[in-house]
Amino acid sequence: MQQKLDRETVLSILRKSVCEVVFIKKNGEFRKMKCTLNSDLLPDYDKEKAVNREVNESVVAVWDLEKEAWRSFRLSSLQALVEVNRGNG
Repeated sequence: MQQKLDRETVLSILRKSVCEVVFIKKNGEFRKMKCTLNSDLLPDYDKEKAVNREVNESVVAVWDLEKEAWRSFRLSSLQALVEVNRGNG
């Protein structure tokens, strides 16, 4: 990735699209993940199971489409963000 993207730009892209993100894990390994924040592709929200957490501005939580689970990455570790499939929103 040639330029660093700010949090709002990353969130905006993820809300509209399925993306492939590449980031460096804490242990130094590269990780490639197909993910989104497109509401049409997210699991149903269950208020009973919801956990309120303080927002960490340096971390982005996403829905991993291959693992079907919530995952997160640090913005500072983001190496690439590529739109794979743009939604209708």
